[in-house]
Amino acid sequence: MRILLIGKTYAAAAFAQYFTQNPDNIVFSTLENTDAEFIDILPDNIRELKDFALANEMSVTLLCDSESLLSPIKEEFEKDGLKVFAPDNKIIKQFDSRIWTKKFIYKNKIPTARFQFFEKQQAAADSARKGKFPLVVKPDCATASRALICETFGCAKHAIEAFFDSGFKKVLTEEYIWGKEFSIYTICGGYDISILCGISKYQNSFAMLGTDFLSEKDKQNALDKIILPFFDSLTREIGQYCGILGYNFIKTKDKIYLVGVEPFFKDIDAQIAVNCTAERWENLIESAISASLTENFVQIQQNNSHILACEFYENGKKINISSSAKTFNAARRMLIDDGADAKEIEEVLRFWKY
Repeated sequence: MRILLIGKTYAAAAFAQYFTQNPDNIVFSTLENTDAEFIDILPDNIRELKDFALANEMSVTLLCDSESLLSPIKEEFEKDGLKVFAPDNKIIKQFDSRIWTKKFIYKNKIPTARFQFFEKQQAAADSARKGKFPLVVKPDCATASRALICETFGCAKHAIEAFFDSGFKKVLTEEYIWGKEFSIYTICGGYDISILCGISKYQNSFAMLGTDFLSEKDKQNALDKIILPFFDSLTREIGQYCGILGYNFIKTKDKIYLVGVEPFFKDIDAQIAVNCTAERWENLIESAISASLTENFVQIQQNNSHILACEFYENGKKINISSSAKTFNAARRMLIDDGADAKEIEEVLRFWKY
């Protein structure tokens, strides 16, 4: 299989490492220093990328970051018969608006954090002054900046001012829900959807394959009452969806809230999600593109490894490390040896009661 990876994220690196393990694959990437063969073409140079893909007879192209997903790469490639594993550009543009996503969740009566959105800085500040804290403040653009958790009005006011001063036209405020974070990633092909994996999360800095703190009833409720209704409503309103769709949740003592969705893997989840399955990604992707996913995979099989990931900053640079082993303790030791903070890992495990 001839595979082109477009994007400059840890997900692109994870897929490069995965696909190059198969000697039958020829893999190219726009990201340097991966196991794939680097091609020196900027991801926004769609014409040159398409010419390269056609000349090298690419079997499939994966769009691995927000910039490539938001660009019209898929539509331009498909005009010339090239296969692309990614949702349509119009859907991604909708997901890039946090406000659109929250309104869509609310409209479909899916439990989510209470929220308000504002087009005026003063109105947002006045609302925050009367609000409860902690308060979450976010710009509308999902790919532009991370959410800020504000413990005081002063912090919230500063965040609101900073976002508007940076050129964002809308700001979203949201109640803070205390609980255990987890994500469920799905792979979608047309109107079909299959569960890929669940990942436990902690403050966007630590992640682990599996959601052991959830009961079987919790897992079934997340599927039946949130994931499937959301996807069904999405495809009825917008049309077919081909690609990855991740759901971000918070589990409280008695309820599960959907707090956001992801059209591809977040950096901290990438190694876990790419390596979680015993199925071959080549087959999963081909089935999704041909809309035969549930026909070929009644259930996606998981591998037996324990996979952990940690994200931190060192000298201002984001570092993402991961480990995989047959036992949890072995995977934890490997992660610590690679630079993860042992005390922080113990704190996370106590929080999860693992």
